[in-house]
Amino acid sequence: MSDFNLLLDAFPEAALLARQGLITAVNPLARHYLPQLEAGAPLPEYMAVPLHAPSGAGAFTAGLSRYDFSVRDMGGGETLVLFHPAPQSALTDTQLDGALRQMRQLLNDVLVSIDQQSQLPASLPKSYYQMFRLLNNLEFLRSAADRQGVDFHPVTMDLAGLCRHVTDAAAPLLADQGVQLTFVSSLTSLLIPGDPQLLQRLLLELIANSVRAVGKGAIRLSLSLQGRRALLSLSDSGAAPTPRQLAAMVQQDSDQFIPAPGSGAGLGLPIARHIAALHGGSMLVEWGQSGPTVFLTLPAGPLDPRAAVNTPAPQTDGGLSPLLVALADVLPASLFRLDDLE
Repeated sequence: MSDFNLLLDAFPEAALLARQGLITAVNPLARHYLPQLEAGAPLPEYMAVPLHAPSGAGAFTAGLSRYDFSVRDMGGGETLVLFHPAPQSALTDTQLDGALRQMRQLLNDVLVSIDQQSQLPASLPKSYYQMFRLLNNLEFLRSAADRQGVDFHPVTMDLAGLCRHVTDAAAPLLADQGVQLTFVSSLTSLLIPGDPQLLQRLLLELIANSVRAVGKGAIRLSLSLQGRRALLSLSDSGAAPTPRQLAAMVQQDSDQFIPAPGSGAGLGLPIARHIAALHGGSMLVEWGQSGPTVFLTLPAGPLDPRAAVNTPAPQTDGGLSPLLVALADVLPASLFRLDDLE
């Protein structure tokens, strides 16, 4: 046994080495969690997401269990994968503190604006959408931690149609802010078992995060079929992640990483990870010298032959547009109207 294999066995986390889709070494803790992991065997589909960048982090679902993982390029075409069971609660103390601070800031902005002006300010509708989004996200993560869980209603749906619908709705709004959102796929349709409203929310959360990262630039959403799984990727022209952004990606829980006012509450990625897990999917955020790329894989079957194909029409949530709610932090106040709040 090599010195590195001995070191691998001593890792405090479950660990494995992979090369070209095959497991080359695996430690006892990894086999304890997932007995099917053996040297020489192919990586399971839920772990076989693209591993091209020097490093990355994400989450995958195996059976009924969920795991957080990180990857590191070891050179020579070999990749080190470390993983551990995901926390029982999707909402950490840091995320709750950050969200509450954001809410206090938004409430203060609304009160100051109303107090200083004789009529309702133009910024009030946007602030209301932001507060609604924050409360909605907190409610989602609280439900995720409850025994009953998040409402999940999968049907046979067209994922390619959903991606086009979301892109077509969001692209014109973002174009005015200097952000070019495009969807690229050779697939005219791709049927999967999924909850259209939750997957729409996942896509919008990822797009909103990319808009924050890129400022002005390009965001590219792509969809392909790899084996029996749908592969979604979202990349942008932004810079490499900051330590704060990396901490959010790997769910580090430290006071120094509480999001600052105006930078979001850090709940988007945990929500996206949870929705992916509900669908038996995996999500990986890779980063290198440029902006991060998010890879999402979802099972493309089995499909219920009795189910009608469903691609969602625009939905509303509490009377508000899900699109405007999801992008409330990154769109200008001029797009939000007082009429929407009546």
